Amino acid sequence: MQRSDSFPRFFRSLPAMAVAALLLAGCAQHREPNYYSMQRDNTESDARHQAQGRHDAIAPSQIQLGFGENAKKPGEGNTPSPQAQAQAALRPLSQPRTFLGTVPCLIGSSTECAASRITLTLAPTGEWRARTHYLGGSGQQPDLLEQGCWEAIGMQPARILLQTGSKQNKADFTFVTDNILRVNMLNNIRPKLEYRLTRQADVDPIDELSAKAPLDCGKTQ
Repeated sequence: MQRSDSFPRFFRSLPAMAVAALLLAGCAQHREPNYYSMQRDNTESDARHQAQGRHDAIAPSQIQLGFGENAKKPGEGNTPSPQAQAQAALRPLSQPRTFLGTVPCLIGSSTECAASRITLTLAPTGEWRARTHYLGGSGQQPDLLEQGCWEAIGMQPARILLQTGSKQNKADFTFVTDNILRVNMLNNIRPKLEYRLTRQADVDPIDELSAKAPLDCGKTQ
């Protein structure tokens, strides 16, 4: 019978196996106690970062309107009045918003005046701009462009009064929701039926008024 040499080979490999075991043990001892928890935390952090997206994305409040962007920062100037603090607390107006809606003739029949499509943009600084486009009527009228200041006249629900630059009352709206305005008064006329303006996805800066200087409506942002 031929003598097997498997046992001598096994014993010859023992020193190499022992050295490898010592090296592995040394690596394990040199790892920090929270090594595996750190790896898990890093993975979770990466996942959160991917889910949240980039930090340099532009927030809605950073939209450039061309007006309503020179608001005083909190702490600048005099202490805000209680009225200014109430206006600052209006959640629907914490960022620029544009509302759109159609209002029929409020002073008589449709033959006496035309219905109007109103585009209204409100800025957190207390400024507003509007474009009124007349629909039909006896003759085609040019769009009416206006600007002024708004002020809060109610909080539960939120309610605002729009005044022109000459301090004339223009309109009175109530926030049915953050995205819907109910018309309480328009051009000093209170409608008998309910009409609403709805928030639009895009902010309309009413560029036709871009040449006019922004108004100082005394609001803080």
